Amino acid sequence: MALPCADGQTLEIRTTFGYDPVAVAPWQTMRLERPTPVTEAYRQKTPLFIETGPQALQDYPVLQTEMQNFSGSLAALPLMVKDQVFGVLMLTFSQQRVFADVDRQFLSSLAGQCAQALQRSTALERTERLNEQLLFLARASEVLSSSLDLDAVLESIAHLLVPRLTDWCVIHLPSPHGQQLLPVTVVHQDPAMVSFLRQFIEDNPVETTVENGAGRVFMTGLPEVIPVVTDELYDALPQSDTWKNDVRRLQLRSVITVPMHANGQVVGVLGLARTSLDRVYDQEDVAFALEVAGRAGQAVEHARLYTQAQQEIERREQAQKELDMANTSLEERVRQRTQDLSEVNRELEAFTYSASHDLRSPVRHVLSFADLARRALDKSQPEKVVQYLDVIQQGALRMNALIDGMLRLSRAGSQTFSAQVVDLEALVRQGQQDVRLEFPERPIHWEVGPLPPVWGDPSMLQQVMTNLMSNAVKYSNTRQTSEVKVWVETREHEWMVSVQDNGVGFDPRYAEKLFGVFQRLHPQREIEGVGVGLATVRRILMKHRGQVFAESSGGSGATFRFTLPKPRQ
Repeated sequence: MALPCADGQTLEIRTTFGYDPVAVAPWQTMRLERPTPVTEAYRQKTPLFIETGPQALQDYPVLQTEMQNFSGSLAALPLMVKDQVFGVLMLTFSQQRVFADVDRQFLSSLAGQCAQALQRSTALERTERLNEQLLFLARASEVLSSSLDLDAVLESIAHLLVPRLTDWCVIHLPSPHGQQLLPVTVVHQDPAMVSFLRQFIEDNPVETTVENGAGRVFMTGLPEVIPVVTDELYDALPQSDTWKNDVRRLQLRSVITVPMHANGQVVGVLGLARTSLDRVYDQEDVAFALEVAGRAGQAVEHARLYTQAQQEIERREQAQKELDMANTSLEERVRQRTQDLSEVNRELEAFTYSASHDLRSPVRHVLSFADLARRALDKSQPEKVVQYLDVIQQGALRMNALIDGMLRLSRAGSQTFSAQVVDLEALVRQGQQDVRLEFPERPIHWEVGPLPPVWGDPSMLQQVMTNLMSNAVKYSNTRQTSEVKVWVETREHEWMVSVQDNGVGFDPRYAEKLFGVFQRLHPQREIEGVGVGLATVRRILMKHRGQVFAESSGGSGATFRFTLPKPRQ
């Protein structure tokens, strides 16, 4: 019995009984254009009855070899239901016979019954295939509705197809630049074959051109089917022997390649392949593959929309985060500006007080003792004049010191802040030199711990270190030797720098008062100063977003500490 192949141009002997397999082998497949009783019965849809060997040789010379030792008869009966031909039933009789009308009617009836059986079998097979396809589409719909993860969805669809409906499943999506198709999903029962195909595609990229099968489908949007892939087809391809051998290893025997559409555009390519000819692809399979590809295309579109939505959400979240950060930064700047303004107001109040008290005091001294000096000159008392002039000079010097302190404080507030890595050891060395020049006769013992680099304005931090180290020596002038200790504690987000002395200390209840403008806790006659240095230190550290503290138990020295924030990474 011979049945038509999927290409519609060939008959294949599907089953035999009583024939020598060796004799049948050359006739296993027959092109319809080849003149044989079987092909002619199929083409003409008419039974052929050949009663003698000579008649067979006369009508079909191609049978010369096979008919040499044949002396019987044969019949070729098309298997038809109505006008549809399902195949050909070939009967050979070893003894020559005449086919009477009753014989011909019987054999034609037998062929009709065989045709009906084939029709029922084909219909049943088609129904089962349709049911399986419908079941697949239902499951595919469940997969599509259960997830928006594109890779997971495509992988699930491919695994539904393999091995129920195909042996190979490859889903290609275009690369970002669109010039190649990338195999995002490759499924086969044998994992080794999956790895082999991925490596093959990596070595032979699928270009989106009309010269490439999958690329051509992507470009044209039209499906392609190769019902039977023959070795002759491989041999005709303009490829290397290595390429052909690798493709043969894939065992592609029947192939469908269809476009994946979404919103009228091709978004990918679905490829299906069978590794045997037991069931070759036909146009019904193409229609089914297009259904599957359509669902896969929708998955790609949904994933794209989901990705766009996620990106939009992330963009908005980032914008909101930046807005919140900007608001927080603005609030922090407002808070800091308010704090700065409050500090400026306090300093203005202190300046007002100084203008009315501290600055007036030396002015009054100058005026009053200048008047006394004038009177002493009128009375010819030169020794008194010299005494009064000394007092006038001290008052002028104090006024000058006050003005210098106010200028330093003003510059600390208006100076441009330029942050960089600062060598704290170098600042301390410079501070030591400045202190020695300020107190050349004073014995000083320095104890300096390891000092890491810090972050800040070097010129401003030099003022801070020199001021604190100078104060440490100044306020320990009642001791035989000034003991000054400098060290740094490194914390998670900041450095804390400490300067400790063995001086007279102060009452801790008034520690905060130390950092006010023109604020002093010791009389001028005991320890010289104008009360601006620590206010300048505080203003500088405020620019650094740091803090300054003072600790003392009174009479046993003092420790001044300040913090410097670490820069954000």
